[in-house]
Amino acid sequence: MELMQLQMLVAIAEEGSVKRAAEGVLRTGPAVSIAIGKLEQELGTPLLDRSRGHDFRLTDAGQVLVAYAKRLLALRDEAAAAVEEIRKVKRGQLRIGANQSIGEYLLPRLTKAFHRRHPGVKLKLMIGYSDAVLSALKRHKLDIALVASQPRDKDLQGHLLMRDRLVAVMSPRHPLASRDKVDIQVLGSESLILLTELSELRERVVRAFRRCHVPLKVQVETGTLESIKKMAAGEQGVGIVPRMCVREEEARGELIVKTIEGFREARSLWVVCRHSPALSPACQAFLKVIKSDQDRQPHKSSQSSSE
Repeated sequence: MELMQLQMLVAIAEEGSVKRAAEGVLRTGPAVSIAIGKLEQELGTPLLDRSRGHDFRLTDAGQVLVAYAKRLLALRDEAAAAVEEIRKVKRGQLRIGANQSIGEYLLPRLTKAFHRRHPGVKLKLMIGYSDAVLSALKRHKLDIALVASQPRDKDLQGHLLMRDRLVAVMSPRHPLASRDKVDIQVLGSESLILLTELSELRERVVRAFRRCHVPLKVQVETGTLESIKKMAAGEQGVGIVPRMCVREEEARGELIVKTIEGFREARSLWVVCRHSPALSPACQAFLKVIKSDQDRQPHKSSQSSSE
C-alpha cells in the first residue's frame, strides 16, 4: 500500500470519476485504474463499485479506507510542512556547547542575535571544560562547540572564533593597581586566585609561570570566573582571567585590569563542528550569526593591552 495509491483513491471518491481523479493527481486514467486494481488485489477486496460503468462509487471497504487515507495524507502533509520549517530554520533545536568564558561572556550575545532571527528554534546549552565539550560534540550530543582548544580529532573541524588573552585583575586598592605594568616575576610573590586544576585556563597559567621559572602561589582555587572577579574585587588576592570577562567591572571601576608582562601570548578561541557534508540548517544559521558578529565586532579590544 503506497501513499500515491491512497491519494488516487481519495481523488476518485471526491471526483466520482477516474478521469477527473487522474487529472487531479497528474496521472493518466489507465495508470490510476491499474494502481487501484493493485491496491484491491493487495487488500483482497473491491474498493470501487464498478457496476455503473464509469460512475464509480466506493464500496463499504473503500469508504473505510478513504477515511484512513485522508488522515494518512494529512499526516504526510503535516510532516512535510514540519521538515520545511526545519529547513527554513523556523523550528527545531540546536545544541551548543561552550567553555566557561565563552559560555558566560560571549554566548549570550550570540544566542540573543540567533533568536531574533529564528525565534522558533529551541536552544540547548552545555557549559563545561573544553575537552568535555569537544567529547560531547564528537559523540553527537552537541551540534556545535565554542571552545579554547583547537580540535585535533579528524572527525572535527575548527575555525578561529577570536583571540583573547589572560590578564591580572585586582582591587583598585591593591598595591599593584597603581603600577603602569605588572611583570610575571612580581606575581610570583602575590596570592593568586585561579580556576581549578581541570581548567584549560589554569593549565595555561601554570605553563607560563613554569616557563618563566616563577613560583606559583595559589591562595584560592575556585570553579567559576565570577567568583575569581568577586574575590579579587574584595581584596583577597590577584585573579587571572580572560580579558573578555572583565569589561563591565573595569568600566565601573570595580577591578583594575593589567596585561601581564612576560605572559603576552594570545589565547585562541574556536568554533568547532563535526566533519559533515550536511550540517543542520539551524547549525548553519548559527554559524552565520557568528560570522555576522565577527564582522560587527572585530574584538580588537580583546587583544589590546590594559597597562
